[in-house]
Amino acid sequence: MGRTKTENRKIGGHDAKDMKKAVDLVKNGMSIHKAAQECNLKYSTVRRYVKKHDTQNNAGFVPNYEVNAIFSREQEEILKAYISECALMFYGLTAKETRQLAYQLAIANKLKVPSSWLYNQMAGIDWLRSFRKRHSDISLKKPEACSLARATAFNRTNVQLFFNNLKEAFQRYSGFEDGTRVYNLDETSTTTVQKPQKVLAPKRSNVCKVTSGERGVLVTTCCIVSATGHALPPAMIFPRKNFKAHMLHGAPAGTLGLASPTGWMNAELFVEVMNHFIKHSSASKENPALLILDNHESHLSIDALNIAKSSGVTILTVPPHTTTRLQPLDVGLHGPFKTFYNAAVDSWMLRNAGHAFTIYQIAECVGQAYLKAMTPVNIISAFKKCGIFPFDESVFTEEDFLPSVVTDRPDPQIEDNVVPSSPSILLDLEIESPQIPFGALDDSDQLPKFKQPEINANAQEESARPTMTTLEQKRQDSVPRITISPRPSTSRQEKTFITPKKIRLPIKAGPRNTKRRRTLGKSMIVTDTPEKNKIEENKKKIKGLKKVKKSDIFKKKTKKEQKMEKVEIRYCDTSSGDETFCASGSSSGGEIFLNDSEDDDTMILDDEIISKPLPKNPKVGDYVIILIETNKKKKYYYVAKILEESSEAEYDYFVSYLKLKSKVFYKFAEPVEPDMAGVFKNDIKFILPDPNIEGSSRRQATYTFPINLSLLTFPF
Repeated sequence: MGRTKTENRKIGGHDAKDMKKAVDLVKNGMSIHKAAQECNLKYSTVRRYVKKHDTQNNAGFVPNYEVNAIFSREQEEILKAYISECALMFYGLTAKETRQLAYQLAIANKLKVPSSWLYNQMAGIDWLRSFRKRHSDISLKKPEACSLARATAFNRTNVQLFFNNLKEAFQRYSGFEDGTRVYNLDETSTTTVQKPQKVLAPKRSNVCKVTSGERGVLVTTCCIVSATGHALPPAMIFPRKNFKAHMLHGAPAGTLGLASPTGWMNAELFVEVMNHFIKHSSASKENPALLILDNHESHLSIDALNIAKSSGVTILTVPPHTTTRLQPLDVGLHGPFKTFYNAAVDSWMLRNAGHAFTIYQIAECVGQAYLKAMTPVNIISAFKKCGIFPFDESVFTEEDFLPSVVTDRPDPQIEDNVVPSSPSILLDLEIESPQIPFGALDDSDQLPKFKQPEINANAQEESARPTMTTLEQKRQDSVPRITISPRPSTSRQEKTFITPKKIRLPIKAGPRNTKRRRTLGKSMIVTDTPEKNKIEENKKKIKGLKKVKKSDIFKKKTKKEQKMEKVEIRYCDTSSGDETFCASGSSSGGEIFLNDSEDDDTMILDDEIISKPLPKNPKVGDYVIILIETNKKKKYYYVAKILEESSEAEYDYFVSYLKLKSKVFYKFAEPVEPDMAGVFKNDIKFILPDPNIEGSSRRQATYTFPINLSLLTFPF
């Protein structure tokens, strides 16, 4: 059975001062027994140190427990700093990766390691436990998942743009600066299935908590709070076609009730929410209000923007994927609200045992949670943490921007004398050396030659550093460095330590994609005339695009129609600069039409061509079309790859069928589990040309053939 904890080592408990006194007494003629009794030490320990000092003049007086240490204290500090930086960049190292990195560091720096490290190609588990014990500020945590977009969107450029717009808005009206007219609006989900709270239960037993169903029904709750600490009545959107007054039973006083088939906010409903906000905030031209919200499509309704502008409401949007840091409701209010809401649903289920919790009881639970969560203390603290009120554009530190360092790239429009944003932590002890892929240092013969500058030679150290541009110099000067005071020079530390950044590949994204089809969202004051006109113009052009029904996309077309309709319905607005705003018929922004670049002479397969005999015999590796007829005399075609010719009399070939992934582009993929099926030669109706393969791995690769298959019936 494996150990669960490290054994405690028996270490000496004597002090160096007492041992020195005992050794001096023995040298002055006192017996070892009397010297040990006088200094309250053990006889055997004093006797051992007396013998050691008889042969060694510079011997110590306490045990040297670091004699077998792999890394020195300074080297472990560098390793700890690298582990912390990776974790703050959201690319933290696991326990196994840390042990592998320690082994690579030891081999790269030619340090003496135990034989078990060489055998396992990683440091031992005891070393990791001791390392964590020596550095108590490093702990093993389960990280929270964070999308790449959210991690990289919160960068210095986006945040600074938001604060610049916020400062501009504050300067327009004096009431904005004191926070009395600053509001935040955002939606959150309230469902009929709550997240159960922790309960007391017997040990070694599986415990469940009753919910009203497996999946909840969504009711959107739109919250509005002010920087002064008060909350306006919310708006609730129920998943119904028509709203009924009894749906708001128990909701906070003044709550606006709305209905939509999905339960989500949309552009039409947001117009009513805007009127609700103007009514309860008393916004007007003489008493303006500043409303901060995200740039969701429903919030950019032209009708709502016109109403807001005519009523003196200035709308400021936060950058996409940054609401968890820049929006007060997300930062400090939705969390407590969800906690109190789940507790209210648990209480209702307990009082009404055996009854299902429906959307008609949600308002009651929202009413209880809204009063407990939207308190003045919580609201004021949330605005302060975002730096909105009191206004503080330096509320976020370089540590907050570390995750975005991965995708930081120099802006060609920025001059060399401008310092880029979000630099990573740099170590003073790093030196310039080539990058070594992880796992490439197994043999000491393969180690590269590193420069070893003298440690205490400032002039030589400056000359040994590589030349850097003004941009790089200012970037390093603006970053807080980790300063490590060196220990007295020993033979072990005369060599320059190869840092982890020289062993592992840098955590950095590749070149930026310059073929972006849509503009990225940004913070802007959408009620300003230029921004509002631009949004209105884009919406009008998108609205004028031809709409295609989903049933028409998969409708079977004749050969003539196939040639006539190879047109992509697409609009691109290039007036916004280098990036273009594009709209397509797909709700996800993708392309659902055939491309213009497709050749008109592409062969189109139909039943007439398929019925002709094969010009040659199929061979191993060919992609073929196989016809299978069902008992109801229906014909289905399959694409398969010939694996081998059969020597049995039962079949002629063994094939592997491909799965149809897209009926629009006729993309095929290999099955998840490899299979083999036998077919006759008469079942093979056509030999396909070599496919175009997209994707790197086998399970992600897709196959498209330079031939039109739209007239054949493939099972999906």
